[in-house]
Amino acid sequence: MNLNQLFSRKKGITIQELLKGTSIGRMQSVGYMQVIPLLSDLDDDRFVSPNEIQVGTGSYGSLFFENPTDQLLIVPAHVGYVIEQRAQDHAMAHADIVDKRSDKTCDTAMCIQESQGGYMDKGKHKMLILPFSLREIALNKRKEKKYSKLWESITQFNKNLGAKPKGHLEYFLKKFKKELDEFVAEFESLPRQVGAIILLDGEVVGIERTPSYSYWKAIWPALIRECYGSLAIEYQTSMGEDLTLPKGRVALDENVTTLPELRKALEDAEAAMEEMAKEKIRGLLTDTFEREMEQTHSILTLETLTHSQFVGQIIHEKENILYASMIVKQQWYKQRAWHQAEPFVV
Repeated sequence: MNLNQLFSRKKGITIQELLKGTSIGRMQSVGYMQVIPLLSDLDDDRFVSPNEIQVGTGSYGSLFFENPTDQLLIVPAHVGYVIEQRAQDHAMAHADIVDKRSDKTCDTAMCIQESQGGYMDKGKHKMLILPFSLREIALNKRKEKKYSKLWESITQFNKNLGAKPKGHLEYFLKKFKKELDEFVAEFESLPRQVGAIILLDGEVVGIERTPSYSYWKAIWPALIRECYGSLAIEYQTSMGEDLTLPKGRVALDENVTTLPELRKALEDAEAAMEEMAKEKIRGLLTDTFEREMEQTHSILTLETLTHSQFVGQIIHEKENILYASMIVKQQWYKQRAWHQAEPFVV
């Protein structure tokens, strides 16, 4: 048994351990979404940017990854490819690992374009990360070899947002292209950034960590656009006409009359909002995740983590966490008011 397997057998792991070696940057806030950057002096150049590899399909429900570089490849959890070519769009149900100067076919992938035939030519294709509301469903189906396994969920996702109710992810992407493009432009990637903690209206909904600055810079547009951007659209849509200020943000005092006073009021409001977000994160740091080992590489281990509130996957080398992608569970998020209710006292 190697050291990676021994580490995997340790009982539990916490968010504090997942984020070891990082520190937080200044919170960015747009609308109902808040992003707290994770910064680090640890920049592991052994891993290739996921934009630099070749991807294609040879059969429905399979994605082929070719890594021509002298670096290892971490295939991001729930990466997908929606292309202009007349071919079936595909996505992954999990993360994966491909060795340097090697290739790998993942036959647990899924079609995300129900009625389109054809195979995707091997090449460098622009990636996306599945919309937030499809990721937990996809992860739960990660061991199924069934190319149509996400069609029903995509259909319902589209229906909920007023897009054509069929198993075609591109229907959602086309309907909300303007909103998603604007969303990705409003959040910036910082120097030394390797990850982020994402909040929606004051609640932590995602934790993302990558091994290097270049990897993060490559994956961030897909994460914030299709994954978390879609969640922001869903959230605002669910509110209908009953729009409110984001939690923690207060209306400016009507007595503010000068530009210096306005600047100070805005700074105070942002500081209060950021402190509220930090308090939410502090409350999660020592919660323990259950672990399921999925696969081992010569130096890497991929695991699935579960917790009452979160689910996701990590890749580590011994005790060093190199990649983590954790999202809040749908059921917990729907019942968050109950989970956060004060205990009964007399």
